[in-house]
Order: sequence, then C-alpha cells, then structure tokens
Amino acid sequence: MIQLQMLNRILQSGNTSLLTLHNFTEEYFSDYKKEYNWISEHIKKYGNCPDTVSFLDQFPSFDIIEVNETNDYLLTSLIEDFNKRKLAKVFNKVRELLNNNKTQEALNYYINAVTDVTSSTDIQSIDIIQDTSRYDTYIDKCNDYNKFYIKTGFDELDTLIGGWDKQEELATLVARPGVGKSFCLQKIAIAAAQQGLTVGIYSGEMSEAKVGYRIDTLISHIPNSGIMRGDPNIKTEYKRYLEGLKDTIKGSIKILTPSMINGPAGVNALRAFVEKDHLDMLCVDQHSLLEDDRKAKTPFERAANISRDLKNLQVLKKIPIIAISQQNRTEAQEQNTTQVAQSDRISQDSTILLFLQQKENLLTLNLVKSRDSVTGKKLNYAIDLNRGIFNFVPDSTNTDKEALKGLKEEYDSDITTCGEDIY
Repeated sequence: MIQLQMLNRILQSGNTSLLTLHNFTEEYFSDYKKEYNWISEHIKKYGNCPDTVSFLDQFPSFDIIEVNETNDYLLTSLIEDFNKRKLAKVFNKVRELLNNNKTQEALNYYINAVTDVTSSTDIQSIDIIQDTSRYDTYIDKCNDYNKFYIKTGFDELDTLIGGWDKQEELATLVARPGVGKSFCLQKIAIAAAQQGLTVGIYSGEMSEAKVGYRIDTLISHIPNSGIMRGDPNIKTEYKRYLEGLKDTIKGSIKILTPSMINGPAGVNALRAFVEKDHLDMLCVDQHSLLEDDRKAKTPFERAANISRDLKNLQVLKKIPIIAISQQNRTEAQEQNTTQVAQSDRISQDSTILLFLQQKENLLTLNLVKSRDSVTGKKLNYAIDLNRGIFNFVPDSTNTDKEALKGLKEEYDSDITTCGEDIY
C-alpha cells in the first residue's frame, strides 16, 4: 500500500524531489516497477513530473487514491518497506548458505547486506547558512583540542597536521619493504595508547609476541635483538621495564593476527575486532595481507574492494584507521599518489598519504596528501630501529620546531586556538 500511496503523492503534488533526492530506485517500488520507471524517465527527459492524465493514458488500471499522510511519513514507511523486503531476502540467502555448511560465507554475506540495508535512509540536508551549530564544535576544540585529535607519536608531524582526526581519518603509510613502516605504525599505536586510548593492531605477518617485543623496544629502548634472541644481559632491565609498563601506558594495545581467526582477516573481521574490543583507533599492517570479503578475481579489484571497505568501516565506526600499503616498484624522482601499489583507490580513499623512505639510517616522512593541512613537506629522522630511536634531523627547510610552525602557517595563518598554542 505504501508504494501506491507514494506514487499517488508524487503524481498529485508534482514534487519530483520525492524521487530525485532520496536515492530511490525501482527496487523501492517492486509492485509498481513499470509505473516508477515511466515517471522517472519522464522527469529525466522533460524536467517535471507527469500529470495524472498523461500517466493514466499509460497505466489506465492504476488506482488513483487520496493520500493524507505527510511526506516524512511516506518516505519513512517506504524505506522501512524496502528494508523489510531486503532483509527477508538476506535471511533466506543466509539460511541457504548455512544449510550448505558455508558458515563463514554466510557471515560475510550477512554483514555486507546489513550494511547496505542500514544505509538506505532518507536524505536530510543541512542549511549551513541557517544552522550554525558547528560553532559549538569549534568551541569544544578551543576548550579541549585532544578531544578531537590524537597525537601521532611524531611531534613534528603533529605540528603540520595537528594529529589524527578522531572521527574522520583514514591515513595510509606507503613504503617499499625494509624501510621500517611497521615500526612507524607501532610507534603511532604507542602514542595513542599513551593518551589513554584502546588501540588495535592487525598484524598480517608478525606474531603477537614479535609485535610485543617491538613495542617494548620502542617504549624502553632496550635492544630488540637482545629481546628477540634471549640475551641474558638485559634480563634485569627488561623485567623492570615490564613491571612498570602498566604505569607507563594509560591505555591498551590489542593485537590480532591471522592465527587467532584461522586465516587472514577481511574488513568484516576487523569490524568485529573494533566492536568486540571497543577500539578507539585501528592500525592495519597491511593492505596486501587482508582478505577481500567480496572475493574479487583480480588483484586490482581486490585492493580497491579492501580500500572501499576500510573507508566504509571508518565512516561507520567513526574512529581513525591507520594502514600500511606497499609502494609500487616503478622508479620515479618524486613520490606521488600514483605510486601506491595495486590500486589508486587507496590514494583516493586516504585522508592522509605519508610516504616513507630510508637511506643510511635516515628516515624521511613525505606528506604527499593531507586533506586538512599542507602537503609536500618532508621530515627527516635519524633512526636506530634496534633501539626504537627516532631523532628529528632539521634541514634547510625545517631548521627547528619554530620553523616547522612556519610551514604550518602556509596553510593556516594562525596556529593558536583561543589564545593557546594547540601543539
């Protein structure tokens, strides 16, 4: 009945926005597909809604009824009708897969389908001229900047980007193998945990113990080689460090590996990880070690699907996701967005692209893309990964922290918030 009511309202009111602004398709009008498509084509071709006379010439048996409900009621009811029918199909498919002992396939199908169903909602735009409630968010940032951003673990990077956006960040670290990108990701995770957050790390190739040893080195600067090889000379120092670790780190770092879930994780598994452990931030090591829940046939499609699903997960859960991606092997003088391996979709979906290079223990962070700050700036660090040491090295373009603030001023002439330095 709701489909009939909506079509009558459209015909009688001539309000084309009821169709054009709400992402409706013929699937919303399963009992009246021909009628819907004819109205839709008329709107596209002539720019207006057909009148009732013209419509009845095409569909003489269509029931013209009086509709007294509000537009909001009709829109909500039509969406509910669509979701009910779609869920019924989903449950039937899940039952079929379960009956064939395809439990994991059934779970993946269910999660993807439910995401599609819950996204089918009425569009409600905001008039930013009339609605100035965003000023309240600005005041919140004035009073508590850390409520909105997470320190990255690299002070100089924080000076440029302000930190990871707590609700709208999908950052990607890009490098070739052996550069130290996993160490950087773990350093980022530690910084967030030191701020009292619960951080998740998905490690696609390292065990939880090996990740733990690296994190120990990054916090304590005890040689990683000694921890890994069981050097008895560091036994007392290592034990003392571990006994005080809970007092050093306010938050938590949760590790997930393929061995814990009987194979590589897809984004659906990462979503379960986020929800089960109530994560405030997710770190993914790395794109190429994730499973594509959509089962694409080509590497390019697979990478694009994973990137798209990570983006959807970030939007859905509103937590920052920091991921690692391989740099392609083509030789180029300048790093740019085209050098992310497998798919340019990763570059498009990322809010920040940070390319890493290492030469003779000098690590360079190249800010190739940043949605909300300057780009094209490079930060150099003298590193000793065995001891977890990253020392900033000023150069001619960034001589010290004050000069770095000057770089930020290219994007924003005032880096202070309410009279206090936000960095």
